[in-house]
Amino acid sequence: MTPLDSLYAQDSLSFAQRALLKPIQSWQHFSYESTALNCQFEKSCSNFMVAAILDKGVLPGVVIGTDRIIRCNSAARHYHVQLPNARIQYDGRLVDPLKWVREPKPGKNPLLATSLSIIPGMGRAYAGHPVDGLFSFILVAGFGLNTYNHYQAENPIMTGINASIMTLFWLADFYGAYRTAKMAPPRIIHP
Repeated sequence: MTPLDSLYAQDSLSFAQRALLKPIQSWQHFSYESTALNCQFEKSCSNFMVAAILDKGVLPGVVIGTDRIIRCNSAARHYHVQLPNARIQYDGRLVDPLKWVREPKPGKNPLLATSLSIIPGMGRAYAGHPVDGLFSFILVAGFGLNTYNHYQAENPIMTGINASIMTLFWLADFYGAYRTAKMAPPRIIHP
């Protein structure tokens, strides 16, 4: 039994929500069987994606959830503890709520960070998260290359699938760069 099982049984979900939540439910059935797949965040990445879809709507929720997947990497703890309001759960998991706290005067320019994401990963790197930027670049470039290869092979279905996934990761990169810059604490200049 996973957290999504009882939610998926409700009649209040739209067709689009059900279509997106079904693969997440399948992932949870698989991942909850192995402690090696435990998420370092509290709400796990799959539960965070579900909450984002239900709270923000289908497309914004998927973009926000995809940003979380990009941030769930080996540098997450290092980046998390630098946040002014960083919280860590009693079991060591990183508390990363869906509604994040913005710095009143962020240390990085959010519009510049978002603009730099024209080159995938550059905005995140500018905002102080180069590992997240590298993951974004690899994912966008990888799916971009797959899109091109399938296009060259005249495979329109796989071209469309890969182009859609590439676009999703790229949109998440724009959002992630903006979010990271808005959460960046102001730089303290010592005399």
